[in-house]
Amino acid sequence: MNHPSRPSEYLRGRCPFCFGGPSQSAQDFNAIVCIDACFTQKHNKRSHKDPPRQHPRTVFLPESDVKRWEEIVASLRPPKTVPKTAAGGEAREDGYELSLKVPNSVLDACEASFTAADGSREKASTQFFDSTALMAMLCRHDRVLWLVNMTSPGERQHYALALIDQLFKNLPSGFTVGLLYDISCSIHCSCVKWGFLDAYLSRLTFAISVFHAYGHGWACQCVYHPRKCDGFGLSDGEGCERFWHSISKLIAYLRICGHHTRLYTLDSQVQYADRLSLLGIGNWLARKWRNTQTRRLEADTQVISSAKQDRYLREQWKSQLSSQTRPLPRQTKNAGRSAVEEAIRLRKVRDTLRDRVAALEDVLSDINSEDYQVAEVEGKLPDLREQLLGVVGQQQYRHLATSPFMALRMNAHALKVRLRNRLTSRKFERDRIERSFRRQQYNDRKVCTQTEDAVKRRDPGIQALARQYNILCHKMEELVRLKRAPRNAIAPQPIPLKELFDLDVDDVIWQDVGLDASGDIENPPAWLTDEDVKSGIKGILLRDRCDEELRRLKHECIALYHWLSEEWQVVNACIEAATNLDLVYQLQERRRCLIKLGVTWRNALQGIPQLYNVSDWGLSASELSEAEQDLDEEKLEAVEETEEYIEMEDEFSDFDEDDLDIGLVERIDALEDGELSYGEEDLDDVDDFL
Repeated sequence: MNHPSRPSEYLRGRCPFCFGGPSQSAQDFNAIVCIDACFTQKHNKRSHKDPPRQHPRTVFLPESDVKRWEEIVASLRPPKTVPKTAAGGEAREDGYELSLKVPNSVLDACEASFTAADGSREKASTQFFDSTALMAMLCRHDRVLWLVNMTSPGERQHYALALIDQLFKNLPSGFTVGLLYDISCSIHCSCVKWGFLDAYLSRLTFAISVFHAYGHGWACQCVYHPRKCDGFGLSDGEGCERFWHSISKLIAYLRICGHHTRLYTLDSQVQYADRLSLLGIGNWLARKWRNTQTRRLEADTQVISSAKQDRYLREQWKSQLSSQTRPLPRQTKNAGRSAVEEAIRLRKVRDTLRDRVAALEDVLSDINSEDYQVAEVEGKLPDLREQLLGVVGQQQYRHLATSPFMALRMNAHALKVRLRNRLTSRKFERDRIERSFRRQQYNDRKVCTQTEDAVKRRDPGIQALARQYNILCHKMEELVRLKRAPRNAIAPQPIPLKELFDLDVDDVIWQDVGLDASGDIENPPAWLTDEDVKSGIKGILLRDRCDEELRRLKHECIALYHWLSEEWQVVNACIEAATNLDLVYQLQERRRCLIKLGVTWRNALQGIPQLYNVSDWGLSASELSEAEQDLDEEKLEAVEETEEYIEMEDEFSDFDEDDLDIGLVERIDALEDGELSYGEEDLDDVDDFL
């Protein structure tokens, strides 16, 4: 049951910094979470399961909730059908799906480019594995909120929907959430189209995790990229990837152990990670604060250098967003025939108008014409001449299709699409290499090395494509300079080869400016042609995200103080009321842990005045100072033990194996195994040897 103004006790225990403090400001999300699946965490199918056992603080979602959402999705969403284009028919007219801001053509392309978006595609065989993967929901502090044990061969949407539903069930009404997921555009479309999570959609904002954004189209990135979406700050949504890496050492064991043992082990690992996260949150906040301040200074400098007003830059960004997310024109298989028929029709209309204009001009030039005829001709002739000029203008525009500039532009566009696809594929290949978890095994290391060599061998081909594209860009720029291009045409920007493999959100590789007819308009917008405006838009978006991040860090620091103060009061009250000695001992240990946390956080944050405020802690200064002395003594003891160990290693390193009496060692082993009895002679020999 939810508290009327606070998240559930479970969520406050999972992450006190997201859910344990006061409410976030209205302009930002109350919490930011991420979702992802890992198909390396499989479990081999066995004839029988081990005895049931459950961790007292399990984070796994009940199987009944997952099954219920699978049935809901199956009942609301019909099975996929083959699109008309696949059968050779006409393509559907592009548009928006209800309240979505990205056209259907872009969403379809994103779904086709991601394996995760295709739930019917098998990533793990259910013939050999009874558990095919894990799906996790984490907060922005990389703390696990829930895990789902997946049993389907693909990454189906009902797993993510079950996690989101469970999250909102543990939140009060009015609590807003920002969700980062590698296929957020696809799941958002499903929610809008089929009515999933209708009760929560007004409080839920979708975005793409930063690392996976390059697999989406530019229009999709404009709407769903967290660096361009209000409220996400500098959250990257890759906490799940970091969690998968932290448990990668368990892959081999978890694949062969019992089913319930596997779940219990994962729960234990999550609890261990929570303790480490709790101790290091002070350093995390301090590091994030310093990095954000540095990035905000860079963004502010970028905006100032553009010499444009903030309001003007924001208007230009809205104009760019509206232009680059508009639907595609309807495409049919008869488009070529229609273009030819239109050209023939225009020629006939031109010839007819020319004949009529010539006839009227003959009437004017004939001295025998009557006055009423001349007056009638003078009234009709201007309109006919205007119509003739319009038809000739359209015909001239169509003739531009054979111009050198238009040919270069079409070739450059084809090259860029091909280059973008190859760069995206390369990034995915690099991802698989970097996430190879068991490189210590020779076979796996050999496969990774071969894959990496294959990726490197393809790099020169990608660079050659980029150079060809840049050559076409320079040729188009020359035609524009010589005024041999269409009126108001813009040459596309070449791709810097040094930034070719970065795939940053604002790189030139994503921009198609100058590669379509949008640049041939009479008055091109500033966001399309003015480099200062382009730079200013990037700077102001980054500055907005930095401001959001700074506000969130301040709130999280307040939540940290609030949680520690509340825990301190509760523990002290329980110690005073407790009568059981064992319970008192446990509470005192908890009290010592809280003091240790307070000292650790204070040391990490006291160099940042904007975050550190000792009056909010609830712990007295004397208690913190006393605990700091204890920590210093513990560190000193640890250092002394390390030095003794090093000295011991040095002594053993001087041992010469040539001096070893093999027979005596065998006697010592036999004595230890009980095969021989101890005698005075044996003990003397052992003492001499040692």
